[in-house]
Amino acid sequence: MTSCTFGMQEFGMFADEVYSATDLNRRAGEVLDHARKRPVTISRNKEQFALLKREHAAKLIETSLQFGPTLDLVVGALGVAEGKEPSASLVWLKAFDADELRQMIREVLAASATALHESENWASVSSIIHEWHESSLVATSGILEQAMNSPAGESALPDPRSLAEVSIRIE
Repeated sequence: MTSCTFGMQEFGMFADEVYSATDLNRRAGEVLDHARKRPVTISRNKEQFALLKREHAAKLIETSLQFGPTLDLVVGALGVAEGKEPSASLVWLKAFDADELRQMIREVLAASATALHESENWASVSSIIHEWHESSLVATSGILEQAMNSPAGESALPDPRSLAEVSIRIE
């Protein structure tokens, strides 16, 4: 016997068909046909199991694996913006001022919303976080400041043929 349960319509879950374990045994083809279109619930001994296509399960897992670290980053960035000490894994956030941290949060949240609702491209979120992390490494290394403070002067590049002649003599 099947029944419908409702709720969380925006995720396409929990508005699924509910089948008993007996239904699954007797009408496996029908149950699988429904599972092809959207998740179904199999009920047995007061337990419920979700049956859904493997690619949908993979997307759910990918989303859940991305969400934890992304939320940790946002919470950490807000804390640093408020003057709190970040966790050891997020100490790199201290390289930025409050406005930069807010900009990073906006970028990460916008990419996350796009991945969640449109593109399913979580790599773009990871890429944004990676770029901000790399920027913090450059900022804390002092290399950028040193380059900005070095005298601006042009110098001629050496003739590549002379470098080739030197390498031939050395060999």
